[in-house]
Amino acid sequence: MRIYPRIAAMLAAHGALLAAQQPNGSAPAAPAAIAARTATPIQVGARLSEAQWSAAQVISSFTQVDPVEGDAASERTEVRILYDDEALYVAARLYDRGAVSHRLGPRDMPIGDSDWFSVNLDSYHDRRTAFVFEVNPAGVMRDYVRTTSAEGKEADDLTWDAVWEVAASTDSLGWMAVFRIPFHQLRFSPAREQVWGLQLGRTIGRMNEYAVFSFTPKRERGGIASYGLLTGIRDIRPGKRLEVLPYVVARGEYVDPGPNPYRSDAERSASTGVDVKYRVTSDLTLNATINPDFGQVEVDPAVVNLGVYETRFEEKRPFFIEGSEIFNYSSGGGGQLFYTRRIGRAPQLTAPTALADAPPLTTILGAAKLSGKTSRGWSVGVLEAVTGREEATYRDAAGADRRTVVEPLTNYLVARARRELRAGQSAIGGVLTAVNRNLDSPFLRQQLRSAGYTGAFDFRHEWARRSWVVQGGLALSQVVGEPAAITAVQRLSNHYFQRPDARHLGVDTSATSLSGLSAQISVGRQAGEHWRGDVTIGTITPAFEVNDIGYNYRADRRDFQITGTYVQNRVGTFWRYWTLGGRARFEGNYSNQLIANWLTLNGTFRHLDYWSVGFSANHSLRANDDRLTRGGPMAVRPASSNASVSFLSDARQPFTFSAGLAGTRDEFGGWQWETSPKLGVKVSPRWTLETGPRFLRVRTIAQYITTVPDPAATAMWGRRYIFAELNQTELSLDMRINFTFSPDLSLQTYVQPLLSSGDYGVAKELAAPGTFDFRAYNGSVPNRDFNLRSLRGNAVLRWTWRPGSTLYLAWQQSRRDYAAGVGDFDFGRDRQALFSTRADNIVVLKVNYWLNP
Repeated sequence: MRIYPRIAAMLAAHGALLAAQQPNGSAPAAPAAIAARTATPIQVGARLSEAQWSAAQVISSFTQVDPVEGDAASERTEVRILYDDEALYVAARLYDRGAVSHRLGPRDMPIGDSDWFSVNLDSYHDRRTAFVFEVNPAGVMRDYVRTTSAEGKEADDLTWDAVWEVAASTDSLGWMAVFRIPFHQLRFSPAREQVWGLQLGRTIGRMNEYAVFSFTPKRERGGIASYGLLTGIRDIRPGKRLEVLPYVVARGEYVDPGPNPYRSDAERSASTGVDVKYRVTSDLTLNATINPDFGQVEVDPAVVNLGVYETRFEEKRPFFIEGSEIFNYSSGGGGQLFYTRRIGRAPQLTAPTALADAPPLTTILGAAKLSGKTSRGWSVGVLEAVTGREEATYRDAAGADRRTVVEPLTNYLVARARRELRAGQSAIGGVLTAVNRNLDSPFLRQQLRSAGYTGAFDFRHEWARRSWVVQGGLALSQVVGEPAAITAVQRLSNHYFQRPDARHLGVDTSATSLSGLSAQISVGRQAGEHWRGDVTIGTITPAFEVNDIGYNYRADRRDFQITGTYVQNRVGTFWRYWTLGGRARFEGNYSNQLIANWLTLNGTFRHLDYWSVGFSANHSLRANDDRLTRGGPMAVRPASSNASVSFLSDARQPFTFSAGLAGTRDEFGGWQWETSPKLGVKVSPRWTLETGPRFLRVRTIAQYITTVPDPAATAMWGRRYIFAELNQTELSLDMRINFTFSPDLSLQTYVQPLLSSGDYGVAKELAAPGTFDFRAYNGSVPNRDFNLRSLRGNAVLRWTWRPGSTLYLAWQQSRRDYAAGVGDFDFGRDRQALFSTRADNIVVLKVNYWLNP
């Protein structure tokens, strides 16, 4: 691509700057702890009364990570570790000369301003995965799996809820905690003598202090790979292999049926299902679910999307989140090979009339995943899911009731393997995905592709004490189907093969398959005293297609990116730490046309009193836009500049405040600005409130409306591309209120009202390809002005009525009103219209029972 020669000098300068801060010396030896065997089980209580504890090693050396990096912890901590045939026991005596900070909250609540003690176990000792168990002085439990992705980033999976016990109490000396962690909740090798990674951490909330057993300076690459060691554990087994979680669900839907003649405004139903966990070996686990129900999951926020690309929603369903790290593989350019929201998606087809009853989501008949790590260093994961055939009932023009298929029976498969080498500093891996649909009619074969496949390879290699890394990957994709279905794929917004001026593209109406490639490689410095950065090159061929089971918003790209960040972790006279970073990114298509570029400067600063500020400034040069006309000829992407600032107050205070302000302006007069203040209230240890509005104003100079065929428009290949200026206003509010009655009983609520308006100007058409010039359009265009009023919310009461068993009572409410042809924003009118709209209410009661036969 033409931009590459221009930046060759930047590569050399960037590498020299980063190499100038190469760390020297060998890594210090990791600290070690020894677990002592106890002949009798420990009773989990909040006091260290059992005599067995006196035989355990005392671990008392803790080092601050914050606020004074490298100093000894300000308060003394003593930890002892025992084990028997069934469980690991950890006792912590946490001395404190000040006031112990505690807060009630639901399981897995944010750490916030409370004190905490954590036990991190890398029981595989693969230096990439840790099981984390935490408790605060009020007895609130947090447990999650911390994993290192193929890209080297650590993430916490809070959906993992193990069955374990902990007790905590306070006294005049501080507070205490005793953990019982059953071995059947962990994964480890079958070796007679175990060696695990161990990290112990203590948070003192009032001082924002975090101290650890195994300390790594911030200038070095830390995380799971830098944990200490836990030895002394011998002759243990994983215990009972099978866990069964049957559940029953009662559901009531009280909704406005609208034009649907087949529904009433009050319907009730009941269902059952089961989750199963089976430990195939000590380091491989099979999870399965039959007829799953996710009624307790928080609803998705409302979104107004007037752009060309699909909105990507966050995964919130526990089965698909837990252990998902093993399946992660980035396809480059912001895409991913496995996007779990494809499983159980909304049906892709619709009934031919509005008088219809169609399911809102496809039914997941069952799903299973096998995951774990082997003694030879392989991480493996296989996920299989089947969604059912869905039909819609509709009433035709003659008044007859008919049925049509809106989604076929579909099978999804994802298989992932990764081998860690050099104590986790190097890794190679691969991914296979497959989607197969049962298209049992000519109609379905014309509408949907029959199959989609992906095969990928990736690697990662760290050196110089993990401070430098090179990583990359290559993925191949193929979709298969009848010519009509494959033609439709070529015309989708992530491809647009029909672009008339694209010499490298063209729609093949006889094709029965489509194959593509995505590749990316980067080299960077991820640790050091001050300098970090990376250089990345990637490509996605025009025919790359993974959206049957993955997510990729556009193909036909060649990318180059260079980043650099200066980090100052040493406490100064005003700032506790600060960073300054820059980025240059260039994107082109396979016609060697520059389609996007960014030059960015950003920074974050934390004050000695723990309030923070941040900024970002970005400038984009004029480029080409091959998506503006929605499959038509090239246009111009205007040069633009944007800036944002943010503020975050001290999170320890009972009232917290954050705010963000961002603005953008382009060379042709388009602009956008938004603000998003947020208030947090935690004046009681039992409840918290977090709320804040978001206000958005946008002026778009050329919002696409439609394409009109016209043989007279010879300069535009027989079509006219119609646009209009759009003035958009949007106001929303996010509010969360959480009540905690005890560590086992909590109520969590979320609500989001949204008001959005769009006022379209006079219609105009693109005057010439490759420009941003427009002229008045003399044809007729429907009025596109709109006002959307939406409210979405839910409340979930969660009661852990016995270990591993939970009762959920969930209430969801939604309101939606759409007014066409208005367009102006009137808060009073739109608010009144929203709350005058009939609400849809859904109530779900779900009870499960944990069995460990």
